[in-house]
Amino acid sequence: MKQRIATAAVGLAIFFAVLALYNTILLNISAAAVIFLALYEIFHVTGVWENKTLSVVCMLFGCTLPFLDVAQRGEWLVYYEAFFALALFAVLLLYHETLDYARVATAFAATGIIGYTINIMVLFRETSEQPAIGIYYTLLAFGLAWLTDTGAYLFGITMGKHKLAPKISPKKTVEGAVGGVAFCIACVLLLSVVYNWICGSLWGIHLDIDYGLLLILAPVGSLISMLGDLSASLIKRQCGVKDYGSLMPGHGGIMDRFDSAFFTLSFLFLFIRLFPIV
Repeated sequence: MKQRIATAAVGLAIFFAVLALYNTILLNISAAAVIFLALYEIFHVTGVWENKTLSVVCMLFGCTLPFLDVAQRGEWLVYYEAFFALALFAVLLLYHETLDYARVATAFAATGIIGYTINIMVLFRETSEQPAIGIYYTLLAFGLAWLTDTGAYLFGITMGKHKLAPKISPKKTVEGAVGGVAFCIACVLLLSVVYNWICGSLWGIHLDIDYGLLLILAPVGSLISMLGDLSASLIKRQCGVKDYGSLMPGHGGIMDRFDSAFFTLSFLFLFIRLFPIV
């Protein structure tokens, strides 16, 4: 437990340091670093890493996404994706005796999902009217993931009796899931109020947050976070591993900590396009 808390404290310190330098290239570099580490871990688990050329091609594509600005994405992304697909088929043809199409498909899917979802951190900054809004959306996306996980863990170890998905994730319980959603809703509301107060006190900015929409978003986002966690756990079980890595003692690897965030980042980005919270 102490190790888990210590690792979380270090991770949150790094996370807030990146947010403190939100308008710098550090955000892009951080997004690329997460993409690189997550791909490295999932490639090892799924066996993709056995072909280094395939792995490097995918990592190069994923890690360059955070450095494309909005104009470049709109004009060049479709050509970039086509080039990526052709490169994968070239690798498959080159190594056809030792590389099968299933691993190429796995590499393609993992690169797309991880690369595009983590890149949403950068999109929040580039598509928001002011940095304070982009920071809020980033906090909200990761809050939905990490607060749900924290609440589910706390309620699960204290009250958990009924298994939620024993064949996929034996430690998860129904009580933990319900507690995780309730904990997430309460903390997200508190986070929004406190962040708005900080913006007003430090920067003289008032965010017109729609708390009614937030009450709708929070429980749905919390459930989607659990879907992401279970999906990543299912891949681990089918690959016969307990954790994706050991980079974060007490938590596992980057994939173990960001699996839910892949889903909440995508969900929040789509939600605010339809129903702006701020």
